[in-house]
Formats: sequence, C-alpha cells, structure tokens
Amino acid sequence: MKMSDEEAIREAVGYYTDGMRTGAVETLKRAFHEQAILCGYLGDDLIAGPIVELYAWVAANPAPDATGDPFACEILSINVTGRVAAATVQETDHHGAVVDYFHLLKAGDR
Repeated sequence: MKMSDEEAIREAVGYYTDGMRTGAVETLKRAFHEQAILCGYLGDDLIAGPIVELYAWVAANPAPDATGDPFACEILSINVTGRVAAATVQETDHHGAVVDYFHLLKAGDR
C-alpha cells in the first residue's frame, strides 16, 4: 500500500525524532535528503550548514536515551503543496521547548 504524503512526512519526522533521541546517525539520515541544510538559531547563536554537521554533532554527544534526559517531538502542523511540504514541530528536551520548521520535498517515491 502506498503511503500518503502526510504519512511520509510523519515518517520522516519520526526518523529525526528517533535518531536524535537515540543518537543513531543512520536513523537520522533517513529523515533528510543528502543535500539538506540546517539553519536557525540555538539561543542567540546562528546555526547554518550542511546536514552532515548535525550528524557529526549527534555522533559526538551523548544521546538523551543514554543520559536519561527527556526528548520528544510533536508535529504541530503539516502543509503540502505539490511536491514540497512544511512541517512545524515542537521539540522538547532538558533545555525546554523549541519549534523546528522542516521543509521537505518529494524525491522519487519518497
């Protein structure tokens, strides 16, 4: 059975959530296109660069599952227009809650 666009977006956000929570970079990679970029703010610090920088950070730091720290993501909204989409996600960890904006594209059957 073919997955709907919304189901595919939820699956991608799930890979992100699981990868970040467990520190499993290979799972995290399933959430992103190989040319994805990450940009935004962490506090007052601008973060911008290729997605491989997130993978390196995850690999170098203890995962919430290993430390016992909380980590969760909740999808607040999904908007799909043709082959592109946006998902607004509230991410909560021991620092508090932040809102992430995932911009997704349909590539091939994914």
